[in-house]
Amino acid sequence: MDTLFRLPLFITLLTFNFTLIPLGAESVDVTGQSSDQQEIKLDGQWEFYWNELLYPEDFINKDVSKMKDYIEFPGSWTTQKGYPSEGYATLRLIVGGILPQTTYSLYIPEMLTSFRFFLDGKEVFSNGIVSKEKDEGKPQFLPGIVSFESEKGSIEIICQISNYDYRNSGIWRSVKLGTESVIKKNYEQKLLLEMFISIVLLTISIFHIGIYIYRKEAIAELLFGLTCLVLFFRTIATGEQLINTFIPSFPWEIARKLEYSPFYLLEPLFMTFLTSLFPKESIKWLNKTLLGIFGMLGIFFISFPIRISNHAIIIAEILLVIAIIYAFSILLRATIHKREHSLPIISAFTILALGSMNDILFSQGFISSLYLAPLGFILFIFIQSQMLSIRYARSFRKVQTLSLQLKGINESMSRFVPFQFLNYLKKNSITDVNLGDQVLENMTILFADIRSFTSLSEVMTPEENFKFLNSFLSQVVPVIREQGGFVDKFIGDAIMALFPYPPDKAVQASIELQNAVKRYNTARDRAGYRAIDLGIGIHTGPLMLGTIGETNRMETTVIADSVNIASRLEQLTKIYGSKIIISRELLDKMDNKNDITYRTLGEALVKGKSQALGIMEILDDSNNDLDKKKIQVIAEFEAAVEFIKYKNYKAARPLLEEILKNIPEDKAASFFLNQCTI
Repeated sequence: MDTLFRLPLFITLLTFNFTLIPLGAESVDVTGQSSDQQEIKLDGQWEFYWNELLYPEDFINKDVSKMKDYIEFPGSWTTQKGYPSEGYATLRLIVGGILPQTTYSLYIPEMLTSFRFFLDGKEVFSNGIVSKEKDEGKPQFLPGIVSFESEKGSIEIICQISNYDYRNSGIWRSVKLGTESVIKKNYEQKLLLEMFISIVLLTISIFHIGIYIYRKEAIAELLFGLTCLVLFFRTIATGEQLINTFIPSFPWEIARKLEYSPFYLLEPLFMTFLTSLFPKESIKWLNKTLLGIFGMLGIFFISFPIRISNHAIIIAEILLVIAIIYAFSILLRATIHKREHSLPIISAFTILALGSMNDILFSQGFISSLYLAPLGFILFIFIQSQMLSIRYARSFRKVQTLSLQLKGINESMSRFVPFQFLNYLKKNSITDVNLGDQVLENMTILFADIRSFTSLSEVMTPEENFKFLNSFLSQVVPVIREQGGFVDKFIGDAIMALFPYPPDKAVQASIELQNAVKRYNTARDRAGYRAIDLGIGIHTGPLMLGTIGETNRMETTVIADSVNIASRLEQLTKIYGSKIIISRELLDKMDNKNDITYRTLGEALVKGKSQALGIMEILDDSNNDLDKKKIQVIAEFEAAVEFIKYKNYKAARPLLEEILKNIPEDKAASFFLNQCTI
């Protein structure tokens, strides 16, 4: 039986356009019925009772025929019959052809501006508060769905409606009838579409505004992001009224101000966005004029309640059309001048403009449609996003190129200013260094100097001198680097290197430097050149690393008493005939002093110090024959030095003479023996 009922239903719905036909003086009916795939718009003439709030029982118990009129819905009773927009009325419609044992649904849109909806004598839905008095009414926009079944083959729809807050009146959009599944499915699809559009607009808005937050020069991105944000608020305040769907108590007045925000915010933002992209195609005086007008319009819409400000919508829409024409002229000139991205923008803007014109005609009741501007703007967003992607891809490539160039510069500059020096100054690049940057650190200073370089250089040309120094330094500098130190500066034939605390690495580096010199001398000997000697002095302590000079010429340097002491210790190597001399203070601060061999050289008064400084000679028996001999007589040597400290020259003399008998080249022993003859 159910199949028999549905067969004629399917046949009658092969066409989608349905009309409402008056059935006598008191009711109307549909000639088509809904199917499982389609919905019927209940468009056409409804009974209209002006200044009457009638209830279902009134149509049974009263004679209302003299009050009856007919109004075409969707539509406005003001534009059709000249009734005032402010007031109240009752609408009535009889829908026939309802199948029994079938669950139907009615989609009920928002109405201007509050209503109570009765179905077969029962109130099933409402928006706001319907009243006869202006002060008692309350507007609300919230579409909804009502499901029902009817066994009598027809339904009676009665709608009480009142409006005291809007320039228009009546029902904007169609009341729709269909099976429950169809109506709910279509309603959910519209909700999902509007949610999708809203989320896209909000996401793009946050993205573009975020770009501006982190890059203040991105004015175009900020304007575009704000434009998307304004359109987001309009989208959730129109159509299926998402803002009231999720927050039913959201104030109607604020929702309408959000709905109107594009009329005084969207166009100025979008127009400024276009003029920022194509400044040569815009007209400055016209920009200022339009921005001023839209600014005053915005103040008006924000300051006055909707029942007053909405009467200015027609003015705003005219201005919107003017702004669209102006924006189109900018894009057209930009396209003619072949500005970058102008062609895709004008294509998308054309669709956006058509959608905006549709919205204007729809809001004025000239056409039965839906809001399309958000969809047009979504297309514009995708094109803008593509432009942004291209722009940032180019920027990224440029940044990559600049980064590689900067990396090359930093690598080149690190040959002049060690990166370790920058690390201590907490700088990422040489470009970050400023005059006066300084930091206090505990470090070990190593001075190394080529013995008798002056006499050596006298027999060489300037070119040979440079070649010799660069050849020598290429052998010894890597040793410093391998031990964790870095060369602070080259002072002619001398090297000043710095090592982090503790000083063990610096001492080990000095031993490796002497080994490197020995290997270098082997090569020089094969080439017929004279061997060279290297004297090394090491001290540790606090020092200042920083920059000195003036704004246009500065250099890094190290300032400390420790630096001077290390330099003086290096000079003492000439007196004691030692290859490496360190301070006793440094020795005491070593973590693993047992790993090295050393002998005391007593105390020495270095230049610039009022108190004598304990000094030690580092010996290496692994690669130095002289040091091997010195190690064998360390006890006797240190005993003699101790005797001399207390001026017991008589006891020291035989010890030193015995040492020199076996090791005549021990210059330190000769130095102390000479003290015994004083």
